[in-house]
Amino acid sequence: MAKANVPATLVGPTAHPVDPDVFAMRLGFELAPDSAYVAAFLLVRFDEPRIEAADLRLSAEDAASAAVCVLGGGVFGWTLGDPEGNSPIPLTGEAYALLRGPATADAFTGTARLDVTTLRLGARRKHRRATESVRFTLRPPQGWTGTVFSQGKSHRTAAVRLCLAADMQRYSRFGTPEALRAQQRFVAVLARARAYAGVDETGVDLQQSGDGEFAILPPGLDESVVIPRLVEGLRTELARVNSDLSERARLRLRVALHRGHVAPGPNGWVGTATIAVHRLLDSDVLRKALDGRPGADFALIVPDLLYRDVVADHVVTAEFASVDVTVPAKGFEERAWIHLSS
Repeated sequence: MAKANVPATLVGPTAHPVDPDVFAMRLGFELAPDSAYVAAFLLVRFDEPRIEAADLRLSAEDAASAAVCVLGGGVFGWTLGDPEGNSPIPLTGEAYALLRGPATADAFTGTARLDVTTLRLGARRKHRRATESVRFTLRPPQGWTGTVFSQGKSHRTAAVRLCLAADMQRYSRFGTPEALRAQQRFVAVLARARAYAGVDETGVDLQQSGDGEFAILPPGLDESVVIPRLVEGLRTELARVNSDLSERARLRLRVALHRGHVAPGPNGWVGTATIAVHRLLDSDVLRKALDGRPGADFALIVPDLLYRDVVADHVVTAEFASVDVTVPAKGFEERAWIHLSS
């Protein structure tokens, strides 16, 4: 047992047999009865990024109020309760997940952290973030053979591809439980928008970073079909997600598209388009455009070449304004076009 400084006790994790290539992990927690807790967020981060989790559950008296999220790279979490709500949560619970891992390992190390949201007299809400994570070593049960992971993906080939980068606006305003839910919504919105556009998800290469996502889309796409439907998919999905959220929880995105020849490297993708799409996404003009239109759910920026090739003739329902993106410190200059959702 290890004391977390929120204050709480974490028990485990422990491993239990399921199948030769899958085992169950259980991790218990107990909150100290010194506060009125309305939410708890349990985060597990394995040092081995190939750990895959499925069938995440949370066993507690009020398990119906639990939510789970797989963030990729051996990171996943559970939320109990509502950080914006008033209903108390149970003081004890047990998190559960089915895990797959590389056959070459006989033990997995990582960290676990428990954050909470408390409600005090006068409806004063406080998000209490653990300043330290608890280290653990998890040994799979006897008989576990592990998973043989391929050394690469067949779709990771050099080609001219469409690149999409997106960020959440003002992500730092969220406490940990709120951030988990925001990430869940963010990932789901982008995945559904790609599905609406007819993009084969098995051919998408994703790089995720908490408040952002970078996607290399499959080669050979008909951009005259995919780009308009991506725009419509973003508009539809964000409107749906935000329809019953408070202004604080509302999801607003900055989105950038670019196209160019890219190739897989030892630590990600290389190519001018992979750099340019992030320069556009992080540009001051895009940030100011979204800040200046409070009613917009997203701001989209595309380079001039993509606008002239595809957007001008095929995204007929959206208005775009021409801007000059300049990042002197990076030696970057490019004409681009911005669209703000209505």
